[in-house]
Amino acid sequence: MKRVLMTFLAAVLLVTASTAQSLKFQSFADSVGVKQQGVPISSSVKVDFPVSGPSALVNALKATFSERYKIPVAQITDGKTFANKLANKNVADLKKKFVEDFEEDDMIPELYINNTIEKLYETDKIVTIAYGGNIFYGGAHDDYYGYGITYNKSTGKALDTYDILNEDAWEQIQDKIAAGLRKYFEVKTNKELADELSGEGIICDNNNFYIPMPEAIPFVNNGELIFTYGTYEIAPFAAGMPEVSIPLKDIMQQGRAL
Repeated sequence: MKRVLMTFLAAVLLVTASTAQSLKFQSFADSVGVKQQGVPISSSVKVDFPVSGPSALVNALKATFSERYKIPVAQITDGKTFANKLANKNVADLKKKFVEDFEEDDMIPELYINNTIEKLYETDKIVTIAYGGNIFYGGAHDDYYGYGITYNKSTGKALDTYDILNEDAWEQIQDKIAAGLRKYFEVKTNKELADELSGEGIICDNNNFYIPMPEAIPFVNNGELIFTYGTYEIAPFAAGMPEVSIPLKDIMQQGRAL
């Protein structure tokens, strides 16, 4: 009887441990469109919203949504409400910008803000959420943004750079960063790569390479560590957002197991 009870308790603990980290998302979308003095103003929002999972993680995700999109966390009760509130807030912000920044005779084709929040990657320990979108304020082109945040599922902590990398890791993986950028820009040599890059602190020639760490914190996707540079950060706008992916197994001596 005692052995049966112990076996039962072990099974319960195993199920509890396996489900404690379970996380469920549901996708929601909303869009709002109006006209201000004949100018179309719109916003679309798509969000993978956490509907169940470790409370620390769910609360951390809601806190990120609140901080990033300036919506009180108390109003982020569910995905449908959040998508609707964000779309309406974006349109209200654009209408205010229209009134403050433009004259009646300015030629403005449209104004819009589009946001996407999606679950990108998940293991039993971590989950990565991708935040992206584009904004058009009536200039020469859209402004794009995109980044990922990797969270510890049990604590809800958003992993910072040095939660993932040791302090000296960046210098030790410069050859891999250079190789990744050559691949991104579709060039074969550092001399060719140098023609694509611009910005402070960059050393790029056939014999030497050093590039500063991106402003955005790296994130994990499909067993790789992703470094993403923003538009204009290391290259002209036409280069987009240069990205380098390095398999975690290649930097395990410098990186931390995830």
